[in-house]
Amino acid sequence: MVKVVYKSKIDWWVWLVFLFMAGVTVTVAIDSTWWVVLSFGGTMLICAFLIVGCWYEIDGDQLVVYQFFRPNRFPIDKIAEVKKTTGILAIAGMSCRRVSIKFTDRSVMKSAMPLEISPKNRDSFMEQLKEINPAIVIKE
Repeated sequence: MVKVVYKSKIDWWVWLVFLFMAGVTVTVAIDSTWWVVLSFGGTMLICAFLIVGCWYEIDGDQLVVYQFFRPNRFPIDKIAEVKKTTGILAIAGMSCRRVSIKFTDRSVMKSAMPLEISPKNRDSFMEQLKEINPAIVIKE
């Protein structure tokens, strides 16, 4: 089966936070010591890694969520429910327009909380999951 990559949707507020951090870094750099500039620059680098290091893959029968370029694999056959949601309480997405994924087995995530991610094309992402596992319930 072919890998399908879904880039993370990035909201305007993420870019606003990044620009704010850049402005603070430049302002601090004007009249500070090197270690303060280095720490603010490091914080900006972490923000940049967060923005570009987040994407999702459907690889055969697994959903792979990349955060900070580190993959986390989840079995698609253990997905019980998928629904569109809006929220800000998950780190695996750069947008408030998310997809909430509930699993049949709590041991998959080691939690009862759903996985919330933000693929750019939520509809085709959800349809592809449903094609792989027809038992998935799609809620609106």
